[in-house]
Amino acid sequence: MENKGQSALEYLMTYGWALVVIVIVIAALFAFGIFNPPSAGTCTGLDKLAYEDHGYDSTTFSISVRNGTGSSLSTFSAVLNSEVSDMNVDATAWNLGDRKVFTYPIADLTSPATINFEYETSSGITHTETASCSFSN
Repeated sequence: MENKGQSALEYLMTYGWALVVIVIVIAALFAFGIFNPPSAGTCTGLDKLAYEDHGYDSTTFSISVRNGTGSSLSTFSAVLNSEVSDMNVDATAWNLGDRKVFTYPIADLTSPATINFEYETSSGITHTETASCSFSN
């Protein structure tokens, strides 16, 4: 009789530890964001320019970007959807680590918006980066 009780207890303990391991693995996957869907308001595609934030309302689209190119930029442009170029941005030199906010006056914009950044580094080489920004209307 004692052997039956011991084998039943060992059986339950084995499955109990297996369930504990499964719960730990699932918790770790949630903690690392594996099961989290992407956020509705993100911008992707920038390399040396660092995306910080963006916003959209019925009249304007704004994006905040930090200079991470390794040098100051004296020549730069940011064109929204290849057609909107009337932006409000400080035209002074864009120093390393500085943040600029590009604001576009628009009437209607569909998600995702595409912003083409073109800049010239201090070495005289022209670079182009494209950001794709999603948002909810």
